[in-house]
Amino acid sequence: MNLLIIGVGHHARRIYIPCLINGVVDNIYGLDLLQEKEVIDNYINKNNYSIKMYYIDEDSNLNKLKKDSLKIIDSIVEDNDIDCVIISTDPLTHYKYAKWALEKGFHILMDKPTTSERNVSSNLRQAKKLIFDYNKLAKIYIKAKKKKHIVFSLMSQRRYHPLYKIMREKVVEVFSETNCPITSIQTSHSDGQWRTPNEIIDLEYHGYNLGYGKCSHSGYHSMDIINWLISSTESVSKKITGVEVFTSFLRPSDFLHQINYSDYSKIFPDFNKINKYSDKDFLNRTRKFGEIDAFSNITFMSGKDVQTLASMNLIHNGFSQRGWLSSLDKDLYKGNGRVRQEQYIIEQGPFQSISLITYQSQEICEKAEDLFSMGKEFHIELHVFRNSNLFSNWKTHETFNMRDYSEMKLSGKSRGHQEDARHSGVMDFIDAIKNNKDTISDFLDHKRGTVLLSAIYQSAIKRISSKNALVKIDF
Repeated sequence: MNLLIIGVGHHARRIYIPCLINGVVDNIYGLDLLQEKEVIDNYINKNNYSIKMYYIDEDSNLNKLKKDSLKIIDSIVEDNDIDCVIISTDPLTHYKYAKWALEKGFHILMDKPTTSERNVSSNLRQAKKLIFDYNKLAKIYIKAKKKKHIVFSLMSQRRYHPLYKIMREKVVEVFSETNCPITSIQTSHSDGQWRTPNEIIDLEYHGYNLGYGKCSHSGYHSMDIINWLISSTESVSKKITGVEVFTSFLRPSDFLHQINYSDYSKIFPDFNKINKYSDKDFLNRTRKFGEIDAFSNITFMSGKDVQTLASMNLIHNGFSQRGWLSSLDKDLYKGNGRVRQEQYIIEQGPFQSISLITYQSQEICEKAEDLFSMGKEFHIELHVFRNSNLFSNWKTHETFNMRDYSEMKLSGKSRGHQEDARHSGVMDFIDAIKNNKDTISDFLDHKRGTVLLSAIYQSAIKRISSKNALVKIDF
């Protein structure tokens, strides 16, 4: 099995290469942009990896590959007998690489979300295009699958996480006993990612300056898990048929109001020396930038009836351990004081309540201590409460902690329970190819996630346009 990684950036270097380098596949090849050559070559040489790299001059603004790029890529796959690809690029280029790979008949593992568009956070047409592009890729995928076995998986690692899997199993157990679906979900995800005005404008990797933000970054995971959970409690008579969404975004201009230049100057004495943009310049440059935070109220409808109520709070601007103004590390997505805090609260009528919480107080714990307790690096726990007066065989309260499930598969800034789950996602992809089956995170299972992502953007755009921000879409 010969694999081509398209996009050897921070995520591929943190997850995909460490997962695959030790003989999981026969040969690994890499493809990236010419301007990334020095960084990537240094990384490969430093680690003594046997990865042959190729570089192209490609335009992320184009929805299809340039002719020159296409010729180079086609020659790469022919010369090296490539049969599977990992697409780990900016979401803006997911569509064109996925379309090319599907038409070649390759197996694909792609980063989330399915696609994104420039200015999707402010342009209604671009927001709707997310669904259009998903449907086109799904059509090509279905057609390709009829010819031969093809795997197309999306890296939504929470589906592979042991505690998330237990959470879903518990929901299914109660549904099978009571026929009661999930009646409400509350979820919150904070990246703890504090970025300065300079970084908001200049940084592209998991940034805002391409016209999308939190929802197309880690926010998609919350959308996916909500859909993954509610789909497990559907039946013929209790089928989700539509979704209603109302969303508010916190945008860069709002963020500058919350922590303004005067505040920065008091917190960081050197701020005025380092800051490159005036407040007026900042506001002008960021008018069409992507969202920093996104709060959504979501109603899942079954016909004319409400089946599940949900609230989803997606936060970049949350508790952080960043205590410095400048960072020498170019990867500001990890290793810059970022800490994750996440929770799910699920109600299943009068029968069950589930709480999943993961609260970090620091990103990496250097000392030998209990990494799984509250606030520590690997903290995540699941609490399940059940109506034991109604069903005497049910336990009133069960607790599950990550210390009983952690496998510590990766190291450095790649370690952690979410990173272990990503490793499982990669192995599931390889196993599906070898054993002629689908993955847990098949592309066709992400239509609802894409629809929800589009609806959230549409609602936020209508809100700032002083239009009715309630968006209703068939599901």
